[in-house]
Amino acid sequence: MTIRVKLMAALRNKLPAGSTGGVAAVELAEGQTVSQLLEKLAIGSAHVHLVMVNGAMETDRARILADGDEVVVFPPVAGGSCPIS
Repeated sequence: MTIRVKLMAALRNKLPAGSTGGVAAVELAEGQTVSQLLEKLAIGSAHVHLVMVNGAMETDRARILADGDEVVVFPPVAGGSCPIS
């Protein structure tokens, strides 16, 4: 099955070669989960803040994916301080 994957920010370097715009089509076996997709892309759980499947937040990494699903992965975001004048 083919899953459309979009990796945000610093995670983009985990996409397969030839990917453009932070998006790739990833082939998975039937019955594979969000967790297995992240493992295939070599993205450890500490590097994932939020996963969305088909536009909805997904907290269950054991969710089984289906052909044509779109998965968006966001890393944790750190920021600095910005003084307010």
